Amino acid sequence: MKTLSVLNPAAGKGTAVLGRTGYITTGIGDCRRFVREECLASPCAHFDVYGGDGTLNEAINGIMDAGAGKTASVKMHPCGSGNDTVKTTDASLGKGKAVPLDLIRWNEGYAVNMLNIGFDCNVVADAGNFKKRYGIAGKLSYILGVIKEFFKPFGEHFQIEAECADGEIFRYEGEAVLCAVCNGQWCGGGFHNSPLSDMQDGLLEMILVRKVSKMGFIRMIGKYKSGEMMDKERREVIDSYKKVVVYKRVRALTLTGCRQICADGEVQECRQIQLSVLPGAVLYRV
Repeated sequence: MKTLSVLNPAAGKGTAVLGRTGYITTGIGDCRRFVREECLASPCAHFDVYGGDGTLNEAINGIMDAGAGKTASVKMHPCGSGNDTVKTTDASLGKGKAVPLDLIRWNEGYAVNMLNIGFDCNVVADAGNFKKRYGIAGKLSYILGVIKEFFKPFGEHFQIEAECADGEIFRYEGEAVLCAVCNGQWCGGGFHNSPLSDMQDGLLEMILVRKVSKMGFIRMIGKYKSGEMMDKERREVIDSYKKVVVYKRVRALTLTGCRQICADGEVQECRQIQLSVLPGAVLYRV
């Protein structure tokens, strides 16, 4: 098995490349290109990725672009700002072996951890701006992003149609604070917003927070961050938040009305999203 290291010099203020050798990426999209080309030449290659969630996302997209999801493997060595994906993989998967993970197939490619629309996405965009303009990274940048969002107009108008695991077709049209479609459990550098997610169950978790006042959201954000908003035994939203939060296990979903989307920590402009789950689509080495 051919093993290659991919280093993102922009991750973690350059810590990804300290004392390491391997391919150093040159910018957005370069990791995806490099991994795709290597997989086409060596379909069973393994990639050690030193970076954050965005670097892992590019590596996985490169593997999938080459049609090597069943043969190539990847492992993330967290050096980024959020490092959310490994919080799920390290806690729930067996060590030392390559295991198949589900992926989210969406408009622009694939995501392994989560798609965030609305408040969550805007916070990540703000965190990126704090890092770019002021050199503020890590959890502090996300905290500042949350604070900044509370000084902006609150909520967006979404149209959602989802194919649920139980056969239900869920439809929603109206104002909402956020919508997250989750394969992993964590986002935003420390928000355990989807504690019921399983990267190997062939399903995605949709969490929709209806429009609430800013004070109402402030009162619930602590439980949203900690995962206490969900009853893990009954696998549903706790009673006190059922009027505000919608939780569904889904196979596919279409959402319109958004302005941007955050896919594995990377923000892109987007007006409509079509997504579905791909069970066991890529090999991840823990």
